[in-house]
Amino acid sequence: MTSLEPHQLLLLLIVSLKGDNIFCRQVDQPGMIGLVGSILGEENVNVSFMSVGRTVPRKQAIMTIGVDEKPSKEALKKIGDIPAVEEFVFLAL
Repeated sequence: MTSLEPHQLLLLLIVSLKGDNIFCRQVDQPGMIGLVGSILGEENVNVSFMSVGRTVPRKQAIMTIGVDEKPSKEALKKIGDIPAVEEFVFLAL
């Protein structure tokens, strides 16, 4: 996540930094929340919170997802393989 601008990093840090979290930078387009949520749901990973913000409409957005369980490597790969996902990281805190 080294390519994030300072204001983008601040947005990520405002959310809860405990437990397991997925931080994702993606193209701002319809369906991204549902797509990532569906991947997690298929793996029976419960979402504890989600925060989404965008830096530029229809250009770039940031999504932070708190999860109760660690997603499988396959689920994380599916998220990373979404064409609109530019960068993401899973952190267990």
